Amino acid sequence: MKRMWVLALALSALLCGCAPTAREPDQLALVRVLGVQGREPVELTAVCGMDDQDQQPIRGTVQGDDFPAALEAVPWSGEKELSLTSVSYLVVGEDVALEDVLRQVLEDEELGASATVWIARGKVSGMLDRCDDPETDLTLLTHQGVEAPTVVEVLAALTTHGRVELPQVEQHGGQLVQAGRWTWEE
Repeated sequence: MKRMWVLALALSALLCGCAPTAREPDQLALVRVLGVQGREPVELTAVCGMDDQDQQPIRGTVQGDDFPAALEAVPWSGEKELSLTSVSYLVVGEDVALEDVLRQVLEDEELGASATVWIARGKVSGMLDRCDDPETDLTLLTHQGVEAPTVVEVLAALTTHGRVELPQVEQHGGQLVQAGRWTWEE
């Protein structure tokens, strides 16, 4: 009996390394920039990092009756399945219900509280669609000293002071550029 257990243990140890290596699915793209436009309906524009094959960001645009409905449709809006686990930048239009959107971002299991919030001059989807690489543009603006508050910081400011100052961006020549600061008041 003891010999049988030793043999079973040895066989188990031998087969342990046969499990496949975990990796991300090839057809999954990580959303880096999420644009939000409107109240009801809400339009979301998702922009991923650069695609290895043709060096273009993968994009998707969806509409929903409200933010949660639109958010639910985002994964299937692009050429690949889109994942919302890596959103770094939230670009909002002047017509969104900002406090409601930010509360829903915090409640969502995929979206994080560390994304920075920017306000768009003009229509968000059109602006992001005309940009070559919005993620790189927003990262560059951050490195140049443009301060953008996180989702948590914006929500805290709105809750305690009823207003917050956000960096405003616009599209110019295929890039996002700073267009000043905007004071958002609830």
